[in-house]
Amino acid sequence: MIILKIYIIGPPASGKTTLSKVLSKKYNIKRYELDKLVFDDLNNHIRRDDKTIKKMFNDILSKDSFIIEDVGRSKFIKGLEKCDKIYYISIKKSKVYKRVIRRWLNQRNGKEEYNYPPTLLQLIDMFRVVNSYYKKEKKKLNYINRFKEKVIYLDKNKLNELENR
Repeated sequence: MIILKIYIIGPPASGKTTLSKVLSKKYNIKRYELDKLVFDDLNNHIRRDDKTIKKMFNDILSKDSFIIEDVGRSKFIKGLEKCDKIYYISIKKSKVYKRVIRRWLNQRNGKEEYNYPPTLLQLIDMFRVVNSYYKKEKKKLNYINRFKEKVIYLDKNKLNELENR
């Protein structure tokens, strides 16, 4: 196993999970979706308390290798400092909306797995999350650029190329 710490950031439905799975398989490194730290999917997708989230996150950061993926929440900034590579997925907001709808429809029709039931309220919440992401994107990029020596910016084409290697 290669010793490598990777952080993947991007909006919902941008390809973070797909990329983390590809890299996990390639490097034989365990991957973590930080949404699963924040929300307890085994318990009705209830939000965990901050103390529990912090402990779980620190447990991940203490490992020799990891691949973490997130939308770039400020509570996980410490991960950027600890990682060797940061992949930042840049994708147009309109494309994300289309992907969110397609994912939701696939989940509703049983064609795709989900962490939480694909209800209409969940779809509306995902649109809220997407809007919030893009409102804060400039701030995220400004912070991430502090680590520019380890940041790899991925647009749709570069992401597809990386996933198909």
